Amino acid sequence: MRKKALTKDQRKIQVITWFAIRIQHDNDNYASQYEIARGLGMSPSTHFSNILQNMVGERKLERATLERSGRWKGWGYRLQRGTFEQPKRRQIELKFHTKGIAQTELL
Repeated sequence: MRKKALTKDQRKIQVITWFAIRIQHDNDNYASQYEIARGLGMSPSTHFSNILQNMVGERKLERATLERSGRWKGWGYRLQRGTFEQPKRRQIELKFHTKGIAQTELL
């Protein structure tokens, strides 16, 4: 049974979510259209390229030229600065005693 195709707006939400997950894993680098498409389980088609271009025009994504050794230059995309911030990590301090853990504090 075939699945229903997603609309452009739903694809845009998928792209933003994909970048948000990357940022949560400390990866804020530019990604090529191929990387984004494969991460979403799609093919890097002209239709998908148009979606990315529209998102750049709407100022949801940034676009930069990527240098690739021995190949032509390509485009790299990432979320617009200020769109999504990486969650701040809290340190957990553990105080140990001879009989085990006595107290746990969140800083």
